[in-house]
Order: sequence, then structure tokens, then C-alpha cells
Amino acid sequence: MAGDGHALKEFWLNRALQRAGIDRRRWLPRCGVNYNRRTVEAVYEYYSQLFLEYPHLKWAGLASMVGPALVAGFLDVGWLPDAVRRSAAALSPGRTQLWLAKGVTADLNFFATTFLLMEKQIFEDQAPMHEAYLTGGLSEIDKFYRMRIIDVATLVAWQQIDEGLRDSNVALLDIGNRALLFREQRDILDRFYARMLQHRPPGGVLFTYAMTLAGTPSFPGANSYPERYPLTLVIRLPQLAISIRTPLADGNIAVFANRWKLIDDDTLPSFLAYVRDHADEARGLVAKPLPQRIRRYRLLARLGGLAVTAVTRWSVAVETEAASGPALTTRQAKPVADAETKRTVIDLTDPPSRDSVGIAAGTNSRIWMNARRQPFDLTIRLPAGRVFQVDGVEIAVILAETARGDPDQLSVRLPSADLDATSSLLRRYAVEWGFPGDAIADWQARAIRRVSSDRDYSTHVFTPDAVQFVHLEFQVAHHVRERRFVTAVLFSWERRQLARRPGATQSSNNH
Repeated sequence: MAGDGHALKEFWLNRALQRAGIDRRRWLPRCGVNYNRRTVEAVYEYYSQLFLEYPHLKWAGLASMVGPALVAGFLDVGWLPDAVRRSAAALSPGRTQLWLAKGVTADLNFFATTFLLMEKQIFEDQAPMHEAYLTGGLSEIDKFYRMRIIDVATLVAWQQIDEGLRDSNVALLDIGNRALLFREQRDILDRFYARMLQHRPPGGVLFTYAMTLAGTPSFPGANSYPERYPLTLVIRLPQLAISIRTPLADGNIAVFANRWKLIDDDTLPSFLAYVRDHADEARGLVAKPLPQRIRRYRLLARLGGLAVTAVTRWSVAVETEAASGPALTTRQAKPVADAETKRTVIDLTDPPSRDSVGIAAGTNSRIWMNARRQPFDLTIRLPAGRVFQVDGVEIAVILAETARGDPDQLSVRLPSADLDATSSLLRRYAVEWGFPGDAIADWQARAIRRVSSDRDYSTHVFTPDAVQFVHLEFQVAHHVRERRFVTAVLFSWERRQLARRPGATQSSNNH
């Protein structure tokens, strides 16, 4: 494995597949839900077992608890195409109706396949790290970093998890696991949610909005999106204003700003409180057989509850002193995605404060993006007069470890591209920021070879010299089956290097 990141990751991926009882030759998302059902369930059984044996691996615990609702969605979306075809043929066998049914079936198959690809790529990214850490501790995670599979934020996350375990520091454990969750959401899931949202307008918008409405918490204490961010109508009359809270959602979980806000402000803290305050109950929930947990989330089992919600989750409030404004509007509840229509400037010439970058009180992050995912231009001012400037950014996120702390990392994601365009971009960055050009040629050769493997996801990190206090990385995610590459530019500063430097870490033996 020495010197070969692909071989290192293959080794630990195979270890994870073996532990999960998954035959990687039969894990074929494009074959649909029924073909992959056993594998889908095995993935979440694997996460459940990790959490039951190692409760400090809270990312796996959250994945296990959310999993049954997701699998139920897989199964419902996989079942619907056949139901649509049968209904169309029975009710009206005409060509037009059958053509429409065929179109709906193709769309539903697309969404089902997309979910299956998401699940596989998450496993390929996260499971090898978990297996490496459980077997070899931080020294094995260091290898992932030195072989440029992971970025420094992911390395630090594992250091935080390890120190939190050694010192019984729950807050540090939670911070480290949150970083793994952000990696999953930023690097893998968001690309697929965007594809679903943009699929055959308006079908993608309607489907993802229906997901937003139908989503249900997977553990006590958490709220669904419509509960947390309801659509509220405001009717203004001369002497009063009437606010009508509806059971609809003010937002869409396929939009990263909406989804991450729900996770960071509700889902994740509710989960952490649940496993902390009700540990035995949480373990009992995870230990239940997955098929039993899935049944309660199937669409047919939830129709009654959804109907009750649609009728009862209305409320009206009247204010006698109406403020000026339009006669009919909405009261915004959702986390706003900043619609950038001109060049955005972020100042990193000094370590930024929460206020200087506009992180709202009580929150951990600020997101710059356009709700319709239209690229915007970005300038980042760095120390020593350096400037990082790029046109066509999809999303930028600045993060703090806590809701009171100052930020310590910024990620900037560019649109996906093919191999030639990505290689050209990296060569330009190598000249501008000073990392070896031969590293790009080596990566390109490996990317070409990887297409013939059965892996769906891989990452590689290029690291130039720091710009004074700012650590800079260029991470390229390879979506193998699609032959597409997503480049993320990562800035970090004042990271709490828990073990001083990679390769010199001390790790708990109590994994």
C-alpha cells in the first residue's frame, strides 16, 4: 500500500465490504432498487453495527437512524413505476396515456437510481476511513492524508474524535463527527440533489419539493422541514395583518442552503441530544432489525399521518397594528440562500471574525449560492497581497466549529467538468499557487485507469504552500461512472492541530 492512495483505499474499502457482507460485484445502482435491495439494507446494517460497537462514531449512528426512512423512499420510488404502468394500462390503454406513463416511469427510475448512487458513493468515501481508524487509529488516518485522499479538515475531524474519546470530551466528539457529516453533504450528496432538482423541469422541482414535504424525523426530538420552516402567508389589511401558517415548506431540501440549515440547526443537535440523554433508547432503536424499522416509513403506512398533517397543521395569528407592505406576501422562515448576481468578495487577509463574514448569531456557517444554482464570481483576499479569483462558483461555505466561535475554514466548489478541462484547470492552479505539475500527470493517469474499476467515487487533494496563516488545498472528486470531476478549493486557518502534525499523532487504543 505504500505510496499508492488507490491501493490504500481499496484495502480498507474491501475490509468494510467484508464486514458489511456486501458483494461489490453485485452492487450495481443502475440495476435498480429491487436488484440492490439486499445491498442497500446491508449498508445501513453496517452503520448500525459500527454505532452499537463504537458509540463515539456518531456519524455512523446518525446514518443508521436516518437510513430506514431513506430505504423506505428507495423502495417506494422503485415500486411506483410499475404501479404507474399498471394503472395507465388498466384505466386507459391509449397511446397517449401509455406514453405519459412511460415518461413518469423513466423519471421515477432516474430518482431511484440517483438515490442508490448517493448511497454507494457515501459508503466508498466514509466506510474505508472508519475501518482504517478502528484498526490502526490515527496512524492509518494519517496515511489517508499523506497519500492525499483526504483534506486537512477531515484529518482534524478524526483527531478530534480520537481526542474526544480519550478525554471523554463529548463536545469534541460532536465537532469531529459534524465535520464528517459536512463532508458527506458537501462533496457527495449535494451534486446528486442538484441533479434531481434540475431534472426535466418542472418534474425535478415537484419531486424534490414532495420529498421535502413528506420527509419525517427518524428519531425523537427532531423536526421535519415543514415543521421547522413552514410556509407562512401574510395578508395585510388597513388595520391588521393576518398570518396563516400552512403545512407546506418554505424551501426545498435539494437546495444546499436549506438542507444544511435544517441539519445544522435541528437534525444534528436533536440527534446528539437524543444519544446523549437517552443512550439506551437510542441503542435499542438502532438495534432493531432494519426491515422492521423500514416498514413504518413506507408511503402506504404514512398516508394517514400525512393526511392528518395536511388538515391540522394550520394556524392563524392576527396582529392589530399592521406594518406597511404588500397586501399578500410570505413571511420568510427558510434559511436564505444568498442570490449572488455580482462578484462576491471574502476577506481572509486576517483571520476573520463571525461578524466580518456575516455568520448570523447562533449559527455555525454562512452559505453563498444562488437558489437556482446559477454560478457567481468570487474574489478571496489573502495575506501578502495574494488574491484567489474565480468566475463561475457554484457554492461557497464558511464554517465555525461552534455556534459562538469564529470561522476556521472556507470551501469553494466549482461546477463539474470532464477530465481534460479539470486537468487544464489544475495545471493553471499549479503554476499560480505552486504545487508540482508532475503530480497532476500522475493523478490524471490514475483517473483514466480508475474508469475500468467498479468504484464510483474517489478524491485527491493537491496542497500548495500556505499563504502565511492560510492553508490552501485543491480537492478533486471523481464521479467515476459519469466521468465527471468536481474541484473544491479549501481554505483553512488556525486549525487546532490536536496532534501537532500529521504522522506524529498519539491514538487511543480503546476503539
